[in-house]
Amino acid sequence: GAADPGICFGKCVVWNAKDDGGVTRAQAEEVIKSVQQTGAWDCELITVNTADAHGSAGSFSSRMEIVSAWRDARRRGVDGPSVVNRTRKVDDSDDDSTIGEHMSDRDVECARNYMRTFTTKTLLPHIEQKLFTLSTQIFNTRKGLRNQFKSFWGRSAGATRREGEVDGYTHQSPESQIRLAGDLAFMCRDYDAAMGHYKLAHVDYKSQSAWRHLGSSYEAMAHVHMLSRANSPELKKDIDHAYTQAIASYVKFDAATGGAQSALATRLKVRASVAYGEALRALSAHRESNVPFIQASAMGGNDLRAGLLLEKADAYALPVFRGKAWASAEEHLNTTLGHLVARAGRTKDAVDFFRDATRCAHLPANLQRERITEFEDTMEIYLRSTPIAERNDRASDLACPLPSVDVGDVHVTFADDRESHDESGIDQSESAWNGIEQGGVIPPSLTSSVSSSNWLQGGRAKFEEHQTDVCAAGEDLKVDVTLTNPLHIAMDVRNLRVLWEFTPIGDSNHNVQTNDACGDDPVGSLVRAHVDTAKLEPRSTRVIRLTITPSVAGTLRVLGIAWTVGEKKIIRGRRYFDIKAPRTRRGPNGEWLRDVPKHRRLIFNVCETVPRCDAALEMLPVTAMNGALHRVELVISNVTQPLAKWIRVRLPKSVLRPVDASHVAVNEPTIRRNTSHPNVSEASAVNAPSTFTPSDALDADGVVYALPEWHTLASGTSIRWPLWFHPSAVGRCGVRICVCYQPEPPAPKLLQYRTIRIAESVTVTPSLTIKSQALPSSTHPLARVVRLTITSECEQTFTLGRVWLGTPPGKAFTPVKYTLTPLTATATAPRVVKPGEAMETLIKCSPDRRRADSVKDPKEWFDFVGATSAIAAAEPLFAFHESLRKAAPGSRRSGTIDDGLMVTWSTPDGAVVGAHHVPDVSEFERAGDTARTPVAARAKVSWTIEHASEVVLDESAPENMTRVPVLLRARNESSQTLDVAFVAEATASAPVNIEGGGWALEHDKNAWQNREAVSLSALTVAPPTTSSITGEAHRRPIPLPPGKPVIWIGPVKRIVRAVAPGAIAEFPLIAACFARGDHVLDGYA
Repeated sequence: GAADPGICFGKCVVWNAKDDGGVTRAQAEEVIKSVQQTGAWDCELITVNTADAHGSAGSFSSRMEIVSAWRDARRRGVDGPSVVNRTRKVDDSDDDSTIGEHMSDRDVECARNYMRTFTTKTLLPHIEQKLFTLSTQIFNTRKGLRNQFKSFWGRSAGATRREGEVDGYTHQSPESQIRLAGDLAFMCRDYDAAMGHYKLAHVDYKSQSAWRHLGSSYEAMAHVHMLSRANSPELKKDIDHAYTQAIASYVKFDAATGGAQSALATRLKVRASVAYGEALRALSAHRESNVPFIQASAMGGNDLRAGLLLEKADAYALPVFRGKAWASAEEHLNTTLGHLVARAGRTKDAVDFFRDATRCAHLPANLQRERITEFEDTMEIYLRSTPIAERNDRASDLACPLPSVDVGDVHVTFADDRESHDESGIDQSESAWNGIEQGGVIPPSLTSSVSSSNWLQGGRAKFEEHQTDVCAAGEDLKVDVTLTNPLHIAMDVRNLRVLWEFTPIGDSNHNVQTNDACGDDPVGSLVRAHVDTAKLEPRSTRVIRLTITPSVAGTLRVLGIAWTVGEKKIIRGRRYFDIKAPRTRRGPNGEWLRDVPKHRRLIFNVCETVPRCDAALEMLPVTAMNGALHRVELVISNVTQPLAKWIRVRLPKSVLRPVDASHVAVNEPTIRRNTSHPNVSEASAVNAPSTFTPSDALDADGVVYALPEWHTLASGTSIRWPLWFHPSAVGRCGVRICVCYQPEPPAPKLLQYRTIRIAESVTVTPSLTIKSQALPSSTHPLARVVRLTITSECEQTFTLGRVWLGTPPGKAFTPVKYTLTPLTATATAPRVVKPGEAMETLIKCSPDRRRADSVKDPKEWFDFVGATSAIAAAEPLFAFHESLRKAAPGSRRSGTIDDGLMVTWSTPDGAVVGAHHVPDVSEFERAGDTARTPVAARAKVSWTIEHASEVVLDESAPENMTRVPVLLRARNESSQTLDVAFVAEATASAPVNIEGGGWALEHDKNAWQNREAVSLSALTVAPPTTSSITGEAHRRPIPLPPGKPVIWIGPVKRIVRAVAPGAIAEFPLIAACFARGDHVLDGYA
């Protein structure tokens, strides 16, 4: 038939990893090889649903694309199951949330590569070659004078159209070739060439009465018009002609066939009518878009189709009139009356009617543009014919409906507006900033005399009927106004300006200047309103920032705004502000007055010129790794002529610290919450109550710096203060800095100081995670064995540098120094943590045993191998660690691990260094608590026993007894002073002499060795002086039945009284061994 056999196609083999047939990938590859060997060398293998086969879930982004394609296919009526799963039944209840869940990124990329290769290497070259061949053929047969004569006098003998057949065109016929060339050019978006081919083909079809093909050509021409002439004013006319001729051609086709193909003709007419209606709707011709649907409903005898088309026509027509019936009538009346009264010469009434006609926002764009043009023309005639004295310009301006202004929502911004433009979501509320400003950066001497925390209130006032703000002369005052364009066309708003009223200070004549009368600033004006221009898109809302600048001190009132619209710039409008605020204040007569927030007040006390500084935090990264160290700079510049003095800067101490260690914060009393400023001025750091905690501070994270070189900042000069930035948590890290400065004395009473707010945020990504656990050590009650587990949580390799511990300040007892020792084999290579890997290390924290007056400090840190250069770069991190450690001991076992460790790291290239702080180390239950200790005492005292783990039995010693020195340390873990006692246990069956306070050595046949014992005077522990051993020169130790090879010798009981909380009592003891073996050293409490 008419099909073209010369088409291109692609070849591929699709292998489904989830196919139940059991075809493996190897078998699929064998199939593709066999296909390629047959000559299809470009055949490719496409894999699908291999996500689980590779052990990973499908890509979320790719899966979303598949789900979107599935939904679009179902919305267009395409057979969706053929795309993904032919066994699924499509209905509205299908849950497509699992579609593509087995597709991996590799599957999606494979399909994309195949389609990209097929399109670029096969399809597009084929289309280009086909289009070139057809264009050449058409040029040779249809172009030129000779070919035109042939076309005019009749077709050549080679015409392939068969007489008597309506659809008698083959794919090789000239008409089909021309139509195919047009379609290919349309696909390639060569609309000019496509239009030429369609016009050439439609001439042939029309001359041969091929009505069906002629109608199709007209529809194709309409499609070209829609895509290539979107902004043409003649587009609607051409669309109307094309679709009208297409429908007429289909009617002739139905008549030419004698009703034999009426069903086909009806479908073609309905298709053209529906396309016609959709085109009119796309052109915003809503009033005419329903007509083609109504006409199509009468075509054929299908009642169901007719009902659907009428419903479509109703859906397109009702949005124009639904709920706006009276608005449409009103617009029609205003337009008609405007034309009538304009012809009668009453231009003032015509202006009013046309102005009201422009209020109808339901009109299409072309009618709205037409109404505005009529309004402008009538206004121009009115202004030219009416004297100024007879016009009421103010009333005319207020009646201007375009654009719409929200007069109740106005935001006022000062030159040092102190507002942040950051959109990170950190707390930017006024209460949060007030807590920072009042927390110490503003000197308490300046705020103690002010009754309100609002720095713009201007001192103590008994009653203020009109709430005011404070600004400085010569500085910009910005007013944010919301404008709305209700029309379907764009609107240029020109000559936008603020309306104001100003009274100079000290003016006894009360001369008031204003631009409200004429809209423009008067000659010699003391206030300058900047003129601006804004473009409002159709049906849009925009916030416009306008600027006004007073030049001298006085009282400034912001009244409203004025503007002009239209192409001729003669339609003027104005609005006066009416701020919306709750009525929560009582007036002098008891009436309720509005309580307007400070950034919405429109009356300003303009004071003398004061300095204004700008501040910015430079070099702050947008993204940083958790724990990394970055150098940033705080830049403060004086942009005005007056001097700025006594600059103070508040920094968040958790993330920022000065690079210069000599820069210390001011030593001022901490301002607590719910504390008045007079009380703060009388307070001092020495007499502060002991119940104060850091959380009670008004600005707990803030620390204030006031360096001597910041005493004065001259005009045009800047301060560059280098700082270290160190985030310590993953997520959004907020950085809030506040700068306070004062003018040169004598300062204006209304503006004694100013502040600058800087709010930034940094996205902190994961780097390392460090988990720690601790075990008590047997060598000392304060010693711990800490196990660190370090894991890389990103695609980055880290080299470990130093593990560091600092002595915490504020201990209730003398601080104890510690020595850190790694409990690992001697390392010869750097400790590296690779992505996704974890590393463990053991560290022993032992109290230092040197005297307090020792010159050499204990080594409270240790370095990993090869980390010398990175440690030097990470030196500032130790100051951050000091600020993060706890300031007071815990309720129980406060010691080494309660204040945490710090682990420094660096990237392999050394470009980034950082540290992780481990403030809290989880501690295991204490081991080694003897069962003989009373339960009530176990929670109060902890102890360790230190002795040699291996001794050599001295068989040549008298009594075959070897003495082993033992050191017992007991620590008071409670918060009370305790008496700690060591008691060596004895039983009634053992011969003892407790009168002298020690063990007795007597002769007994059950002794371990039959040797003479040495005198007690040879023992290292002083022997007891009792009457029971007087005169006895030789005695033997008597063990407990059945006999033990180890006993305690020396005093039975020792007591150390008044052991302070956290203090350690030491007991030097001696144990005697009589035989070889492994022995348990117990028998004490």
